[in-house]
Amino acid sequence: MSDASDVLGALASGLAADTGESGKKALEVLRARSPELFTLSEESGEDLVATSVSFIDVLLASLRVDEELPWNEYDQRARAHGRLRAAQGVPLESLIEVLAVYRRATLELLAQPLEGKPRSDEVLALAQSRLESVIERLTSTIARGYLDYLDEEHRIRENELYGLAAIAAVMGRSLDINDTAEVALAETLAAFGLDGGAIWLRERASHRLVHTIGLEPDEMDDFIARMGPDVKAAVSAIGRSESRVDGVVASDGWNALRAQFRVGGRAIGMMSVGTRRDRIFSASELLMMAAVADQIAIALDRARQFSNEARTDHLTGLANRREFERAIEREVALAERHDRQVTVMMIDVDNLKKINDRHGHSAGDAALKLVAQELQRVMRASDVCGRLGGDEFAVAMPETDPHHAGEVARRLRDSIQAMNLGARSTNTVEVSIGLGAWRPGMDWEALVQVADLALYEDKRHRKEVRRWSGVERKSPTIRLGGGTGRRRVAG
Repeated sequence: MSDASDVLGALASGLAADTGESGKKALEVLRARSPELFTLSEESGEDLVATSVSFIDVLLASLRVDEELPWNEYDQRARAHGRLRAAQGVPLESLIEVLAVYRRATLELLAQPLEGKPRSDEVLALAQSRLESVIERLTSTIARGYLDYLDEEHRIRENELYGLAAIAAVMGRSLDINDTAEVALAETLAAFGLDGGAIWLRERASHRLVHTIGLEPDEMDDFIARMGPDVKAAVSAIGRSESRVDGVVASDGWNALRAQFRVGGRAIGMMSVGTRRDRIFSASELLMMAAVADQIAIALDRARQFSNEARTDHLTGLANRREFERAIEREVALAERHDRQVTVMMIDVDNLKKINDRHGHSAGDAALKLVAQELQRVMRASDVCGRLGGDEFAVAMPETDPHHAGEVARRLRDSIQAMNLGARSTNTVEVSIGLGAWRPGMDWEALVQVADLALYEDKRHRKEVRRWSGVERKSPTIRLGGGTGRRRVAG
C-alpha cells in the first residue's frame, strides 16, 4: 500500500503544474450541467477557468503525503465560495454536483499516465478513496458557508420585517397628514441608518414639500434640486411593491434613495432619504425601501382621505362649516394685511322643508346637491363654497368687490332658475341670497353676520312679493349688507 501511496503522491506532484487543460475540460461538463454558473460569471467577471483549476489543484495536493496541507486556508476559501454562490442564488445541490465534476476530472487526469502501468488499479482506487474524503470535507465546508449566508439573510429579512411592522404601527397612530409625514420620514431614517431627507405630497401636477429632517436651511434648496421629484434616477427597483424606489447619487456627496408613493395606481407623494457617508445601497435595500414606501403611501392616503372627510360636507362635497369658517378667517386676515377686498355670499334654500314634506328627504337631498352643483359651476376656483348645515350655504369670495359679487349672485339666480325650468319634476328650488362686504377693522364673524342679515332681509322681501303678487318676480333683488345700512343691488 505504501508503494501505491508513493506512486500516487509522485504522480499528483507531477500533474500539479499542468491542470489548466483539465480545468477547461471540467468547464465543458459544467456548461451542460450548470449553465447558470456561466451566466453569473459573465455578470460578475469571475474567471471560471481559474476557479476550476484552483479546486483541481486542491484535490491533487490532497493526494500527496510529503507535506502538510494548509487546510485552514482551504476551509476559508471553500466557505467563502459557498457564501458567494449562495449570494448569487446558485442552488446548493448544483455546488455539490460541481465538486463531483472536479473529482472526476482529477481522476481522469491521474488515469492517463497510469494507463497500462503495473498496479494502476490499486493506485486509482487509493486516489478515489482519498478524493472522496476530501470532497466530503469540501462539501461540508462549502455548505456551512452557504448556510451562513442564508442564516444572515434570514436575520436581515426578519429585522426588516420587524422594522416594517414597527413603521406601519407607528404611522397608524395618527390620522393627521402632517404628523403622518413627519413620523414616516423619521422612522425611515432610523430604519436605514440615514442622516436626512424630505417628503413631498402630490397636489395636482406638482409636489408640495411637507417635512424635512436633518437638513440645514442652507442645504434645503440644494437637496431638493439634486434629490427632489424632478431628478433622474441612477438605478431603480420595482418588486412586488406598488411604490417605486430610485437610487440617486448627488455630486455633492449625498447618497440617497427616493421613493415614489403609489396607491391603487395613483401617485400620492415622494420621499428622498440619504447620507453623506459612503453608502452603496444593495438590491435588497431598494426592495425593502419599496415595501416601506407602500406602507407610508397607504398611511398618507388614509390620512388625506380622513382630512378630506373632516373638511367636507358628506352630502354635497363642499366645505363643511368648520372648514368654511377657517377659510373666511384666513381671507379676512389676508384682506387686513394686504388691504384687499373680500365678500361673503349667504344662500338659503327657502322651500327645503316643503320639498321634504311632499316628496321625502331623498328629494330634499337631491335639491341640496343641485344647489351645490350650481354653486361650483358659477363660482371661481379661488372661491370657497361651503354648506353650513341644513339648507344654508355660504361662499367666501376673495378679492371681490360688492358690484362683482352682485353680478355673480345674479348668475347663480339665473342658473338655479334654468335648473328649475329644465327639471322633469314640478318641484322647483327657491333660494334667498345675501351679500356682505368686508371693511377694515371687521373680523370674520362680523362679516358673516352682515351677509346673514342681508340674507334674511332678502328672504323677508321675497315673502312679501309672493304674498302681494301671488307669483315669483322674474329677477328678484339681491340684498347687500353694510355696516350701518343695506342697499339693494338692482335685479
